[in-house]
Amino acid sequence: MDKTQEIMQKVRRIELQARRLATATFAGQYRSGFRGQGLDFDDFREYIPGDDPRFIDWKVTARTGVPYVRTFHEEREQVLLLAVDTSGSMTYASQGVADTKREYAARIAAVLAHSAALNSDKVGLLLFGTQPHFYLPPAKGMKQCQRIVREIISAPAEGKDDTMDDIANEILRTQRKHAMVFLMSDFFNQADKRAVGKLNFRHELVPVRINDPLELALPDAGRVYLRDPEGGQLLEADLGDRAVREAHARAVQTQRAQWKNVFTQLGVDMLDLTTTQDYIAPLRALFARRSRLFVH
Repeated sequence: MDKTQEIMQKVRRIELQARRLATATFAGQYRSGFRGQGLDFDDFREYIPGDDPRFIDWKVTARTGVPYVRTFHEEREQVLLLAVDTSGSMTYASQGVADTKREYAARIAAVLAHSAALNSDKVGLLLFGTQPHFYLPPAKGMKQCQRIVREIISAPAEGKDDTMDDIANEILRTQRKHAMVFLMSDFFNQADKRAVGKLNFRHELVPVRINDPLELALPDAGRVYLRDPEGGQLLEADLGDRAVREAHARAVQTQRAQWKNVFTQLGVDMLDLTTTQDYIAPLRALFARRSRLFVH
């Protein structure tokens, strides 16, 4: 089987699973959890105790002598942008793990794209971590979903991590209309509160951190050669040395904590996943949390 056939088989498998999940589970939760851009004026009606006093229309109230409030309807159409890291580190999968981090990201992206399509929302794609970045403008329909999965799976894999500032600037440049932005990456770049802040100010940001379990805790495997997937350099390490494993674990946890602190300080809701984890339950929980935000 050549590489193209292998890619298309992966795309079809991911597509079938995503369509089933979106239809059976996520489409309704997506709608309740991700609202449109705002409210449009609809009509006036008499004030009812419990109405928000901010919506009282004082001109109509003065003219009629009876309190009236403005009513609104939701501008439902949403734009979903899937920003996916395709740098070299995202191609990693430890022994026995079915998906690379990129393939795992493609599964989540496919479910989100199909949920958006079932709700008649537009969905677009930005691939970063390779140069030049790839941008697919938002559009509706199932063909757009298929294109998104295919582009994620087939993108070149030799790129290096972009800075968060570069990623934020690219999203702000290409996506000028307000969007829900799912940013999927292993977040091995440096934490940058300013860059995340300016991106979240313009758009509604949901970071999705994806790691392979072996990246978080090295095994006791003796002397090994480790290859940098983005630069290609080889490093000899003695993983039989407990101090080496513990130093690595501390460094990883420090870097992860820095990113988590940035998101917490900015009030950004994130998903933190590993490639051996079922992403369905965390995604449902995210939808449920967001849905409660809109309950008045």
